[in-house]
Amino acid sequence: MKEQLALLPAYLAAHVRLVVIALAVCFCASVPLGIAATRSRRLERVAVGCASIIQTIPGLALLAVMVPLLGALGAPAIGVLPALIALTLYAALPILLATITGMRELRAEVLEAARAVGMTERQVLRLVELPLALPYIAAGTRTAAVWSVGMATLATPVGATSLGSFIFSGLQTRNHAAILVGCSAAACLAL
Repeated sequence: MKEQLALLPAYLAAHVRLVVIALAVCFCASVPLGIAATRSRRLERVAVGCASIIQTIPGLALLAVMVPLLGALGAPAIGVLPALIALTLYAALPILLATITGMRELRAEVLEAARAVGMTERQVLRLVELPLALPYIAAGTRTAAVWSVGMATLATPVGATSLGSFIFSGLQTRNHAAILVGCSAAACLAL
């Protein structure tokens, strides 16, 4: 158990770094896409449909499919890159849906009042729509963060260091202490 706890800070830091980078990239892509989707029903159908399809793929399968895809593109197929791409794609649906829902829940009277006082469309978006939609977006981001923390434990087979390193090595060697440390740390992080 002592040696497992000695490895915990490094594995935890790698796990958190993986999740935070993936969430940041996903947030920066999903929120603008969600805003644009509220302006176009066709874009909304395509974006939500694609994100829903990705979400139905099992986490380990999504991570594993990154290896041959990246290899075919000549990119690093093992390590952090496939894990980051898979985590980013996996986190898209809750942030995208939350953004769309938050923007759609705005009362028409509020938007009309903002325009009536002379705000431009950009000002309405920045000063009215986004602040009012923020609680929805935050809730979607929280959901995506919890999903990403769980899925990042599966990144070990594609070569990314994470808390899953404890779990997978513990399962292979029947080291119950490693499994317990990995699972406990991942569960605490998700909470």
